[in-house]
Amino acid sequence: MAMPPFLKRLIAERDGNTILMVAAALLPLIAIIGGGLDMSVAYLVRGKLQNACDAGVLAGRQIMEGSRWNRTAEDEADRFFDFNFEEGLLGTRAVAFEANPNPDDSNEILGTAQATVPMSLMRIFGYSQTEVTVDCNAKRDMGHNDVMLVLDVTGSMNDAPSSGGSTKIRRLRSGAMGLYRALDEDNGSVTRFGIMPYSHTVNVGRSLMNKDILKDQPYVHVERVCNYYGYNCYNRAVTKWVDINESSWNIGRGGGNTGGNTQNFRTSGDGCIEERPSIGNTLDPFEIETSVSRADIDTRAGNAGNEPELQFGRYDPAVQEAETQSGCPSEATTLREYSSESSFQTAINDATARVTGGTYHDIGMLWGARFISRTGFFSSDNPTERDDVPVRQHIVFMTDGRLDTDKADGSNDLYSAYGLQRFQQRVQGSGAMRNRHISRFDSACTVAKSMGITIWVIALDVTDTGDIESCATSSSQFYTSDGSDLEQIFEDIGRGIGNLRLTR
Repeated sequence: MAMPPFLKRLIAERDGNTILMVAAALLPLIAIIGGGLDMSVAYLVRGKLQNACDAGVLAGRQIMEGSRWNRTAEDEADRFFDFNFEEGLLGTRAVAFEANPNPDDSNEILGTAQATVPMSLMRIFGYSQTEVTVDCNAKRDMGHNDVMLVLDVTGSMNDAPSSGGSTKIRRLRSGAMGLYRALDEDNGSVTRFGIMPYSHTVNVGRSLMNKDILKDQPYVHVERVCNYYGYNCYNRAVTKWVDINESSWNIGRGGGNTGGNTQNFRTSGDGCIEERPSIGNTLDPFEIETSVSRADIDTRAGNAGNEPELQFGRYDPAVQEAETQSGCPSEATTLREYSSESSFQTAINDATARVTGGTYHDIGMLWGARFISRTGFFSSDNPTERDDVPVRQHIVFMTDGRLDTDKADGSNDLYSAYGLQRFQQRVQGSGAMRNRHISRFDSACTVAKSMGITIWVIALDVTDTGDIESCATSSSQFYTSDGSDLEQIFEDIGRGIGNLRLTR
C-alpha cells in the first residue's frame, strides 16, 4: 500500500526538531540555574550564620566573670546572636544557637548554630530545603596583666553622687571588685594589681628607700619683723631648711614622732611626699616644669645620697607653716597578686580609708606611672614577660572631679606635693595654676602611653570631662558613670583588659 501523502510530508518536515531539542535540554538547564541560585542563598545564609555565631560566643565570653559561665553570659550570647541573625532572614526556618563551655577548657566557649534554608527552583527535583550548620569558639588567651589603679580619694568622694544613694567612696570600694572578678582567670595567667590613692599628694614612703628621701629640706617659716624700736611689725614668709636628723627638731612626722630619722618617716604610715624638681633642675631654686619627661618618671637617686635634686621631700604640715589645708591619703601599694576577692577588697578598703584634700590629677598619674614602669624605680619587679608569655600593662584612672589646686589669692593655702605655691612658687609657667597642673597631667598621660601602657579613664559623676578624657588611650577606654553603674564599668574594663579572640 502506498504511503499517504500527509505522512510523507510529516516525515520530511524539520521545523519541530528544535522545539523537541529545547524541551529535552530545559530540565537540566533549570537544574543548573536553580541549583546555583538556591546554593548562593544557602552560602549567604551560612556566612551570616557564621558571623552571628561568632558574635554570640564572643559576647558570652566577654561578659563572663573569670571562667564562670552563668545564665547572664548565656543570655548575652543569645542576644548578640539574635541581633546579628534576624528571625526569618532569607526565609530561613528552625534557626537554633547554642553555646557552652568547653568541658576540657572552661576558658573557651563552644558554639553551634544551624538553620533550615528553603529551596526555590530545586523544588522541581524534590529538594525542598537544605540544612546549614556552623561552629564557633571563643576564649581568652593565656596572658599576664599588670593593672595600676590610680584612685581619686579627695574630700568630694565622701559625698553622694547626683543620682543619690551611698557615697562615691563606698561605691568605689564595692565597684572595684568588678575588675577583680573579670580578671580572675584560672588558665595560668597572672594578674597583679597596684593601688595609688591620690589627692593633693601621695603616700608612697614605704615603697621607696631611704636614699629617695631628702635629709635637709626647705619649708616655709613665718617670721615676725619689727623696726628698731619694736614698732611697725609684720609677718613675712621665709625659707627654713630642716634636717630630719637634727635632734632639736621635735615636731612633726619627720621629727620627734618618728625618732628623727628617714627610716621611721618612711615606715610611719604617713609617708606622703613633696614632689622633687623636674629632672635637670636644681633644688635651689626649686623649679617644677609644666611638662613631664620619661626621665622625670624613671630617674632615681644614687646610693651615695649626694643628689638631693633627685630626692623627694617629706610632706609635714606640722613643720610647714602658713598652710591652711593639708592631708595625707592612705598608703599606696606596689603591684602584687591577690589570692582572693576578699583580700583584694581589704586592699581597696585600706587604700581608700582616708578621704580628704584637693584634686591634683598630675601627682596621681605621675606616681602611677612610676610604680608600673619597667625602667624606673621598680624595674626589677615589673618584668616584660613571665614564662615567655608577655605581661600587658594598664592604668585605670578614676576621678570624681575637675583638677582643683590651691587658690592664687592665698585664701586657701593648700599644702600639696608641690609645697605652698603662693610662697614657694615651685611650679613654673604662665597662666592659671590650674592650667599648669592640667598640662602636667596631660604630659604624664602621654609619656605613660608612649611606654606601652594602656590607660582607662572613669569620670565618676563629672559633668565637665574635658580635663581627663584625652588621657584615655582611645575613646573606647573612656567611661562616664553616675555611680550606679560603677561596678559594671569596672567589669567592662576587666573584660577589655583580657585578651579575647576567636579560636575556630
